[in-house]
Amino acid sequence: MVPIVFPLVADSVRFTSGFGDPRDGGKRRHQGQDLFCPRWTPILAAVSGTVDWIATSRPKKGKGYELLLRGDDGNLYFYAHLNNDDPGTRDNEAPPSYAYARGLNNGDRVSAGEIIGYVGDSGDAEAAGPHLHFEIHIGRWENPIDPAPSLRAALERRRRG
Repeated sequence: MVPIVFPLVADSVRFTSGFGDPRDGGKRRHQGQDLFCPRWTPILAAVSGTVDWIATSRPKKGKGYELLLRGDDGNLYFYAHLNNDDPGTRDNEAPPSYAYARGLNNGDRVSAGEIIGYVGDSGDAEAAGPHLHFEIHIGRWENPIDPAPSLRAALERRRRG
């Protein structure tokens, strides 16, 4: 388990699509947890670190808004399916300013608990509905662990105050 801040402002979320579940007919495995909650729910930095990359323009059709946070703890935190809808629509046409926190750029330092984006259904999540796909990679990319224990512990800490 990795000590993190729960990456959503909402306490009421539904965890589904477990770690390791097959995807694309078994061609790949699900490397994170999906946290279902309302569209536009603010997404928080799980740890303090540096924004390694975000989209600087609207993704091509079928691709989504994503964010990679390089934690000060040496781990990588991947966030996917950020918002891609203009306010009051389901148009899939929103610019990055509706996916990420205002003024957030590649290379920015963020603190644990800081708002970094907004939940949506970009990429291949349109049919599933708005949710945050969240991954933890220990030390380097392609070294994922199941984030569920860390997420549940973080949520419990926040609920206890």
